[in-house]
Amino acid sequence: MLIRWRSPRVVVLLFVGMLLGCGDKAPMSRSESPGTASVPDSHDVPITEADVQMPAGYAEAIPRIRAYRDTIRTESQGATPAKAHRALDELDIVLNKLPTLARDSGVPKEHWEAINTGARELRNLFNQVHSAIDERRKPDYAAVAEPIEKGIARLAEFAPAAGN
Repeated sequence: MLIRWRSPRVVVLLFVGMLLGCGDKAPMSRSESPGTASVPDSHDVPITEADVQMPAGYAEAIPRIRAYRDTIRTESQGATPAKAHRALDELDIVLNKLPTLARDSGVPKEHWEAINTGARELRNLFNQVHSAIDERRKPDYAAVAEPIEKGIARLAEFAPAAGN
């Protein structure tokens, strides 16, 4: 049988074949990066706000943030950095709720924007550590340690009862 390459049907079939490729190509999981085998990360379990014991108020949130920071620093520099996943995920949720906690705790309105900005900056800093862990690179907590400390100290200024 002779294949006519100029046949529109053959051209369409070749084009569709190139687009679809072959084989089952599932999307990469969060714990998978290009060039690595698909090995599930037992420490990277998705959580929701319902899985996190939220601080009762803004003043309680500051020591909780410090505790998460301590866990993340220790675990990310340990033999299994992935153990920091849970603390990173919980901290992200708490930082996301921080402006609401401030509002509901009676923190004056003129501080809400600074709290929102500070919480977002901390989330971005901790996300650098989280991304390195997800990409199976060695996390460099030291690179973000100083701005994290300054960010937490700034947030603590709005909750004098929180202490150090």
